[in-house]
Amino acid sequence: MDTRLSPDDLAALISRCTGVPVTGEQLTDPGRTFDDLGVDSLGLMGVLAELQREHGVSKDADLRPHQSPRELLALLPGRA
Repeated sequence: MDTRLSPDDLAALISRCTGVPVTGEQLTDPGRTFDDLGVDSLGLMGVLAELQREHGVSKDADLRPHQSPRELLALLPGRA
């Protein structure tokens, strides 16, 4: 199980799971939320499922559209 993802890798995963084009730069912007990016709660569920399955994110992890992609980056093992 690979637990290392760069912001660009994570952006590609989000784009693939949600159909919403996202960049690594957008993920590191502290003022941007998933709502701002057009990612809804259903899309976030798909992203979390993929991260749990393939990248070691806790099964207890939870994200909402009003949260920031930076909060998602913090959920990744080995990242703070």
